[in-house]
Amino acid sequence: MAQSPLEIVEVRADDPAAIDAVFEIGNDALRADLPDLPDNCRYQHDMSFVVPPLWGERRVFLALDGDVPAGTVQVDLPRYDNLDKAHVEVQVRPAHRRRGIGRALYRHAAGIARAAGRTSLLGFSRLDPAPSGFAAAFGASNGLTDARRRLLLADLDEGGIDRLYADGLARSGGYSAVQWHNGPPDEHLEDLAALDSSFLAETPMGELDYEPEKIDAERLRRQHEVYAKWGSRRYETGMIHEATGRLVAWTALRVTKSVDWHGWQLITLVHPAHRGHRLGVVAKVANLRFLRAHEPAVTTIDTFNAAENSYMIAINEAMGFRFVELWANWQGPAPE
Repeated sequence: MAQSPLEIVEVRADDPAAIDAVFEIGNDALRADLPDLPDNCRYQHDMSFVVPPLWGERRVFLALDGDVPAGTVQVDLPRYDNLDKAHVEVQVRPAHRRRGIGRALYRHAAGIARAAGRTSLLGFSRLDPAPSGFAAAFGASNGLTDARRRLLLADLDEGGIDRLYADGLARSGGYSAVQWHNGPPDEHLEDLAALDSSFLAETPMGELDYEPEKIDAERLRRQHEVYAKWGSRRYETGMIHEATGRLVAWTALRVTKSVDWHGWQLITLVHPAHRGHRLGVVAKVANLRFLRAHEPAVTTIDTFNAAENSYMIAINEAMGFRFVELWANWQGPAPE
């Protein structure tokens, strides 16, 4: 039987059928490859075509196998930093795999990246043979290994968490916690922007070629406005150095609008000059309590850490996070 011709079309905000097809393909791929993770948030998916991400230009393409939506690729082109880079995410429906659709989508994405002056492509996947072979075929290599860990709240050692928090408080004299939901207070924006800008410089980056982002207060404020429009519910805790009034540590958790049982542990940062006071522990435990008080449906929280980030991994494991799997940060040239 002759193979159907493959057509790759760009998905526009005024094409609800194509937007729906991208959503379904993404969830089909998730259920096949990562069945323990939740489906994508429908609200955020739809809104991301109406309210584009602040950090870069996003273009989404759909592969039609004949007239059947079979795969999709998302290309993110950073707007402020790393202007030679593009982030690429390819997804193919399980029933349409092994037909060259993923490779065709990746080559299409590479062409879009090259046309925008981008020479380096980045991707993120579970560290398995299939994505490893796919990456190697295009000259990409794993520049940094991440580990996913999961916290099941039903198994949480409440007494252990209380002791961990009490020990942290005993060592963090001179600091106090401040919390906010869905957008930081104006008085902390400058300090938060400085901490956020230090993230890549302060965390392990392995062999990845990626420059630290330079985020100012206005950019951070606008970024949180986008998160809110996407329906993201964020819970954040900062630690204030009482002698100076400066915010010197920060952590965040996120729940999406249409997946109320699952949360993501996001960034945790402590200013280098204020380490050694258990600020990371205090902030993370306080923030977990903050989320639980407002999101009683959450049963599961996932997080990623660089596999070599022993300090943050130790905190997470003390809180009850358990190892699930390894992930790869792929980087390679944009192929012709």
